[in-house]
Amino acid sequence: MSRKGSRPVPLTHGGEAPLSHTAGLWRTTYGGRDHVFKVQLNLDAVRDARFHPLKQQILQRCLRAGVPVPLAVPTRAGEPMARRNGHVCELIPLVAGTGSAHSTSAQAQAVITTGLALRSVLDALPRELVLGMATIPLPALVDEPDWRFALDDDVDRLLPVARARGDSWGRIARDALEGLALARPLLARARTELMAVPASRLRIIHGDLHHHHFLFGADGRPDVVAVLDFDNLTVGDRLLDLAWVAETSGRVRGGARALRTTMDSFLSQAVDRGLLARGEARLLMPLLIAQAVPVVVDIAKDILERDLLSPAWTGYLELLDTRRRLALHQLLSTAASDETDLPRPRTEHDR
Repeated sequence: MSRKGSRPVPLTHGGEAPLSHTAGLWRTTYGGRDHVFKVQLNLDAVRDARFHPLKQQILQRCLRAGVPVPLAVPTRAGEPMARRNGHVCELIPLVAGTGSAHSTSAQAQAVITTGLALRSVLDALPRELVLGMATIPLPALVDEPDWRFALDDDVDRLLPVARARGDSWGRIARDALEGLALARPLLARARTELMAVPASRLRIIHGDLHHHHFLFGADGRPDVVAVLDFDNLTVGDRLLDLAWVAETSGRVRGGARALRTTMDSFLSQAVDRGLLARGEARLLMPLLIAQAVPVVVDIAKDILERDLLSPAWTGYLELLDTRRRLALHQLLSTAASDETDLPRPRTEHDR
């Protein structure tokens, strides 16, 4: 990084800071182009040094396959990041694009196409990359990372506290916890399948494909011009990425008909690409809800027990809204029941 740039200023989209609780993001120029200077501020979230070369290899494979991902500018030593006082620092080209919490039908289709293309790339990664990533744990940034204990112990304990609290923060925590309580029967039915993940589904996953991480063309085109934030790459259930793609594309405008059309398209394309097998659609939202349980519970603890009242909590709780996912589960299950003899997804390891 030898070419001088401008003094960084906080990055904003539409006047608001990006939704991030572990990293700081600043806008700067470098070599005459706009870039994002990203610093991992929370040292607990910093990944093992082995992670970054693996991440770089994965991003390069995504680019070669046509999945748009921004690559960090290498340091003078050729590394994709630098460390300063334990903090990981990256300089990433700023992509001219826009995010959308509620997409048009065309944008929703672009999310499906790009998200499934990404999943195909990750499924085809060579075994040595998967084995290397499997040795690098994902940092646990919550009190109780096991969704079963967080759901069974903390929700029951925190709900009465939230209901007894009369202010707006109490209502925010109550609504989130009541949503998790509504999901308890679904998670109980899927509990065994969620915990006993077959080896065929253990792959490198992005793990965080929400709507903040898809950028559409700034010129009004619905194309996805960038998929962002691969910092949570890990080895896990590959269905989680498919669940995120379904949820993100399910934020489509146009009411029930547009949503049904979008989910039909998601299922059809996922099956046609060999990414989704018979019976797996009913696991997507349970997986996504289970992933969110520890985070939602931790935010509720911040509100109710630690009195940490961050404006960001409402954004996270909207992102992780359990009721929306329960409704989407019903729609996906109904749509999938119309399918017949779905194939088993094939990966590079099957060839």
